[in-house]
Amino acid sequence: MRRKLQVFVSSTYTDMLPERQAAVEAILRADHIPAGMELFAAGNESQWETIQRWIDDSDVYMLILGGRYGSIEPNSGKSYIQLEYEYAIEKNKPVFAAVIDEAYLTSKVKEIGPDAMERVNGLLLNTFREMVTGKICRFFKDLGDLKLIVFESLANLNRNEQLGGWIRGSEVIDPKSTLEEVSRLQGENVTLRNKITDLETVTATFLGAQPAQSLSNALSDDAKELLVTAATSNGVIMHMRFMGGASIQAGGRNFINPMTDREEARWKASIGELRENRLVEMTSSKNAEIFKVTKRGYEIADEIRSGANDGRRGT
Repeated sequence: MRRKLQVFVSSTYTDMLPERQAAVEAILRADHIPAGMELFAAGNESQWETIQRWIDDSDVYMLILGGRYGSIEPNSGKSYIQLEYEYAIEKNKPVFAAVIDEAYLTSKVKEIGPDAMERVNGLLLNTFREMVTGKICRFFKDLGDLKLIVFESLANLNRNEQLGGWIRGSEVIDPKSTLEEVSRLQGENVTLRNKITDLETVTATFLGAQPAQSLSNALSDDAKELLVTAATSNGVIMHMRFMGGASIQAGGRNFINPMTDREEARWKASIGELRENRLVEMTSSKNAEIFKVTKRGYEIADEIRSGANDGRRGT
């Protein structure tokens, strides 16, 4: 979606008409929306209340500071452009300032006369100018410079996704269709969760119903040996890695012997087999992987031992 920023343009008026017009043209060419005193309509609000409302509704504040201080607001004793500038900063509006170059100001005085210069409130103007130039600002020496400042400043500000701006109504996402899509996806999510729950229930039922004798026969010989060793001691299998090798221990015995990668892979696969059948469960993995035999694991270990004893009696 293309976003248009509303830019409040602040300056003195009669002495800066060409500059205001240049700024407005640049804002429009940059595909944004200018706002300023030219748009104010008569109403019941005071002039300052109207200005505040326009700044509040704007996304960006631009100051064009020339050679005049401007009309004084009677309650504060400050000019309107200074009040506007301070108000925009107070409201955390993005602000950029373009300050007239001394040489360009001199040429304006020659062109339009002394009205381009402040003749009454020079001290106030100097104080305000120091305030503005004490922050980030740029100087312009002609109208082309001023337009360039507008283009570059708005291009940078437009990258800020936090700014609101204006969006064409036809480009706005329809909230009704969005809510319908969210509702549909939530329904699908519930359905999938139910299917997962059903699958887990079936799996648990299958494993729980599977005869112990059948599972004990299905295990590999390595898995049987590891399980029985753990179950007949403290019920713990511990897998540790250290510099130069690893160990898988149960009942005081290291099953990785000889200490090779092949042997480690062999007995790790046995642990995986026991975990897959819920015969052991991991209880810690901070410094070592520790697995404890489960209730079902003890039952299967007993079945394995019973089968082994039956086999010996048969011989």
